[in-house]
Amino acid sequence: MFYMARQFFFAFFFSITSLLADAQPVKYTIANVHAHNDYDHNIPFTQAHDLQLGSIEADVLWINDTLFVAHGAKYLKRDVLFEGSYLQKLANFVKENKGYAYADTSSVLQLLIDIKTDSLQTLNAVIKSIEKFPILVNRSVRFVITGNQLPAEQFNSYPAYILFDGKINDPSHIKNINRIGLFSADFSKYSKWKGEGDIPAADLALLTTDIAKAHSLHRQIRFWGVPDNARTWRIMMDLGVDYINTDQIAEVAKFVVSGK
Repeated sequence: MFYMARQFFFAFFFSITSLLADAQPVKYTIANVHAHNDYDHNIPFTQAHDLQLGSIEADVLWINDTLFVAHGAKYLKRDVLFEGSYLQKLANFVKENKGYAYADTSSVLQLLIDIKTDSLQTLNAVIKSIEKFPILVNRSVRFVITGNQLPAEQFNSYPAYILFDGKINDPSHIKNINRIGLFSADFSKYSKWKGEGDIPAADLALLTTDIAKAHSLHRQIRFWGVPDNARTWRIMMDLGVDYINTDQIAEVAKFVVSGK
């Protein structure tokens, strides 16, 4: 049960945070890189944070009263836990940077929490874990819930610092746009393109339409399931996609910085 006073307290925080997802990037930086399935990287959270990426994804499972980070139950590792591998590390960085996720105080870190188990129980456990680290609830950190979600009509039942991953063509999400942190979409719903040659014009038109729709709502957008190569990264940038979804975080960081 969450207190109304807490909701009011975070109203100002949310109003500031929502402005961070305003429109397509004018210039791409490492802040536009999304670490997909971050827990599969060399050092969960740490490697992506060291690269100063703008968005990091953690798939979360609530099993035996513990929040694990893994793609599924058969991939569980005892030492990759949501609190220890993500929240505690983030809290350490925030403390080190005097209240900010990164030394660059203008940078915002988005933690995309992909719920893989029961939506209600897991989200409540996630919130309880976050609130063990009050230093994390600040303007430089954004928590966005994806995966198994509650109906959009229930979004406002949760603290204002908890945002949700939106579905661009879901009317209930558009109606509750104040609780949407960004929009994510399955690339395969738009195109069967495999990363070579040109994307069919009809597919590009579909992508362009929804990108423009997200930006008209002053929200960022990313596509998952996109071919993960340099040609695709460049196309995503040319289209104005806000987060480049990748499993190759070091390579994409270099690509974006080089501007190639």
